[in-house]
Amino acid sequence: MLRRCPNCGAARVESQLMTRKRHVAGYVFTAELPSRTCAECGTSYFDDAAVGQFDALVAAKLAEAGVTEPEALKFMRKVTGLQGKEFAELLAVRPETVSRWEQGKRPIDRATYAVMRQLVSERAHGVTATTDYLRSLRRPKRLPKTVKIALSCAA
Repeated sequence: MLRRCPNCGAARVESQLMTRKRHVAGYVFTAELPSRTCAECGTSYFDDAAVGQFDALVAAKLAEAGVTEPEALKFMRKVTGLQGKEFAELLAVRPETVSRWEQGKRPIDRATYAVMRQLVSERAHGVTATTDYLRSLRRPKRLPKTVKIALSCAA
């Protein structure tokens, strides 16, 4: 927690809610986020975790709406926390393809966008099931030739 102002060093830093805006692909998103404001110099600082959650929810809104503008695709990818190369590996495309989507040189296909939407949505809700599953596909498990299945229903 911020106790001293990094700007002027003053010890009077007060908690408050402030409006945070995020501009992405021509859309403006706003939210009231916790912040700390220096009583001496007036400089305000937002909580990093709150900004991260806000960005994840912005990305989820963009994905839910089906926004495919290059700036939005890049923002959504960055919110997942994945570098372009790893993102490309998870989606089974070349890194150049991700770059082309983000530069507007190539449209993203619907199936890939659906996976991207799921990755973004899960990030906004603190879940990693799809990311974990896509990573596991890099090294599929081998099944034995004969697999016994146990049913739990009563006969």
